[in-house]
Amino acid sequence: MSAYGNMDKGLPGLLVGLTETHQIDSRLAKGEIKFGVPAFGTGDGEQVQGKGDSALLGVTGRTDYDYPGYRDGDAVNVVRTGKVYAVAGEAVSADAEVSVNGATGKIIAKTSAAEGAKRVVTITVAGASAEDKVVTVVVGDNVFQLTTTADVKAAADVAAAIKAGLEGLDIPFVPTVASAVVTLTAKDKGVENTAVTASTTDSTQTLTVAQSAAGSDPILNPGWFARSTAESEGDLIVVDLG
Repeated sequence: MSAYGNMDKGLPGLLVGLTETHQIDSRLAKGEIKFGVPAFGTGDGEQVQGKGDSALLGVTGRTDYDYPGYRDGDAVNVVRTGKVYAVAGEAVSADAEVSVNGATGKIIAKTSAAEGAKRVVTITVAGASAEDKVVTVVVGDNVFQLTTTADVKAAADVAAAIKAGLEGLDIPFVPTVASAVVTLTAKDKGVENTAVTASTTDSTQTLTVAQSAAGSDPILNPGWFARSTAESEGDLIVVDLG
């Protein structure tokens, strides 16, 4: 049943019972956020957004009956404790503990899965290159190239140059280097599919790309409980935030 057609259960973001257990904070929206969904704090602590891998604050409260959520820059009411109508991300049973998928911002059934991992990709440079050879590293739509010189042709030096070059590109990774291995660590937790390739025009030097970890969605276990049943994604449930 559609969440917005489930009128017998209220509306997303409505408080369930006006009791002293409700704690509500107000912060600014960073982007649009719907009512009745998990709210995540940003690094500056002043704004909230609809998904993230940390700083889970609560559930967005409803302030409007004619609009489905908050617009960018709106003052957001974040319900921190108490019971509130929320949108389920999947089927959930009444009185079951629920979790939150930080990558999607959806309320899901309780899981013992890890908090999520960042994708890691390595580029290993082996052997020395001749001069005036072209090394090419492609990360998504971003291309970095260098031409080897008398000072930059050893494996460790080429790796250091790759790391420095990638730092100047708008890529979803943080590059580091140790010896002749460049490590690209995703900036955010979650499944990350940006393609990474590396090559050289020199026949005596090789660049090998390996994916050490694929990354996984962050699953947050905030200690919330469902106090009603959701049959499928989009249904409303009463969530007890404690």
